Amino acid sequence: MTTDPEPPAIVLPWSFDTTSVWHIVIKGAFGLTALLTVGLVVKVLMRRWLDAAALTVFAGAVASFTTILVRHQDGSRGTIFPDRLVTEPNLVLGVPLPGPHGTYQLHQFSGVRIEFRPGPITTDPNAVGPHELLWLLGHPGTPNILVARTRNGAGRAVGAQLGAALGLSVTETGAPLTIRL
Repeated sequence: MTTDPEPPAIVLPWSFDTTSVWHIVIKGAFGLTALLTVGLVVKVLMRRWLDAAALTVFAGAVASFTTILVRHQDGSRGTIFPDRLVTEPNLVLGVPLPGPHGTYQLHQFSGVRIEFRPGPITTDPNAVGPHELLWLLGHPGTPNILVARTRNGAGRAVGAQLGAALGLSVTETGAPLTIRL
């Protein structure tokens, strides 16, 4: 397994945007819901009641799935300054998504957490592989904020740099095991 070269040092202020993955997925879900709604209107206008009923069921299922996606997305966008973190509202096509937005003082955070996520076993070079999520962990009453997505083990170096820049402890969860024979 190869690792990416050492990431550049984090210098504050540091801007981050971890919303792109979720925005693509949610825009697709919104588009599919809109397409099904238009199809439903056309079927009703054509008085094709059985087709309209089937589209209603399918559109309802897609809308329910879209609601689940919106509720569970975890991306954020903002800037970390030496004394505070400012997050912007997370919007997709003008629709506000749940999640943190506003200004948080750095003393409201207890540390940096690196979550290691496994990828599928594949020989496809374009497949999504192992990756990491870096979170600022909020004290009670302050949300945890996703500040970076990395891959191929770079999260460990970025997390250490972020922790050092902010004076916060760094923890890891789900780190891959190394087996030596």
